[in-house]
Amino acid sequence: MTRFAVLVGAILVLAGTPVSASAATAAPVRKPVPVRRSVPWSPYRPPAPLRTVDHPPVDGVRSFDNGPRDANRLALTFDADMTPFMLGQLQRGAVASWYNREVVDILRQEGVPATIFMTGLWAQAYPDVARDLAADPSFEIGSHTFDHSAFRTPCYGLFGASDRTAEIETAQIAIASVTGVTPRLIRFPGDCYDVSDVSLAASEGLSVISGDVRGGDGFNPSSASVVGVVMNQARGGSIILLHLQGGPNAPMTAPALRQVIPALRAAGYQFVTVSDLLGLERAIPSPPPMTTAQTAVASRPDPAAEEAEPNRGTHFF
Repeated sequence: MTRFAVLVGAILVLAGTPVSASAATAAPVRKPVPVRRSVPWSPYRPPAPLRTVDHPPVDGVRSFDNGPRDANRLALTFDADMTPFMLGQLQRGAVASWYNREVVDILRQEGVPATIFMTGLWAQAYPDVARDLAADPSFEIGSHTFDHSAFRTPCYGLFGASDRTAEIETAQIAIASVTGVTPRLIRFPGDCYDVSDVSLAASEGLSVISGDVRGGDGFNPSSASVVGVVMNQARGGSIILLHLQGGPNAPMTAPALRQVIPALRAAGYQFVTVSDLLGLERAIPSPPPMTTAQTAVASRPDPAAEEAEPNRGTHFF
């Protein structure tokens, strides 16, 4: 009997298991060695970007990517997106807010004018904020359609608009009823549109604004990359596209802005609104409707004026 068999027998005896002589002398059982199969190597491929259609070349009359290149002026613009899905997230508490107040605070602290393209749904969700922005002469209000539906698809996964005219007109009504401003500028969701959409916007009294610098702050966790894009691409006349909703959709806009504003100023640029950049007439808030008492006072004759103008009522010009 080999020394190994004796050792195995002793272990089994101690464990309380009877061992026969034949079992003690049997050869030890060997486990099969697993076969290692090589896995073919393949390089990492990042996920493909969402498919989208881009806008057609701008015409400089009804649609614009930039302003005059011969001046060191540029425009910061911010999209305030709101889709029905985003509104649902807000209402059930899945998202704390779709308003990035820090962006507005930075703009005000730095004295930087900006153009804000808000959806009608965003204005309805944040009426006090929308009114506050519209009342600030530093900010210009534009339309971003009513609920951010795409006018052309594919468009970054957005749902297509079922009624393009209603998207524009409903937004005009919603924004005007909240802010007192009827926009004269529009930016289409995702920048996905064609020439017929430009014509439709023009028929509603709107100029289409795209942008030659897409800051890339959407779904971007890196403020440094946003700063890099803006600083590498901005030049005289640029229209820079960023976002105002914050949250998971645009988390790094404010940190990027803290670097972009002083850097662009150091490079000699002046910030203006889109309308000022393009020489367009700016939409301003309408005065609030007069109360009944105010109307009565306004229509009451002024004796002093009548005495100074005895022939009042006979003028035809």
